[in-house]
Amino acid sequence: MEETKQKTVLSGIVQSMEAFLQWAKENPQCKLSELEDRVQKVKTEIGTQLLEAAVAQQGQAALAEEQCFCGGAWVIAGYRERHVMTSQGVIRVKRAYFTCERCGQGFFPLRRSERDKWGVE
Repeated sequence: MEETKQKTVLSGIVQSMEAFLQWAKENPQCKLSELEDRVQKVKTEIGTQLLEAAVAQQGQAALAEEQCFCGGAWVIAGYRERHVMTSQGVIRVKRAYFTCERCGQGFFPLRRSERDKWGVE
């Protein structure tokens, strides 16, 4: 992950933690269960931020040197955003979309690797 993006993610995490601690300071009479609920929300926010950053980092990998079944070369057709439900909540995933310069067939590399991993045609 590029250093600027990493700093932005870390800054967001620190802000979430600071906001929680400020709220706790301003509400000294709150119940432990309320603190626990708020900590859980902060953990989810932080987990989502970290997961999005990690997926974005992995998504920067280069396309494997393979050709389309027709023999044409893959060319990038842009990036598309998708929302994915995870154990940390919904995250945004931005993925490269490729098309074949010859026949126009398109695919998302992650989707293809998932099919290959599970042996699905």
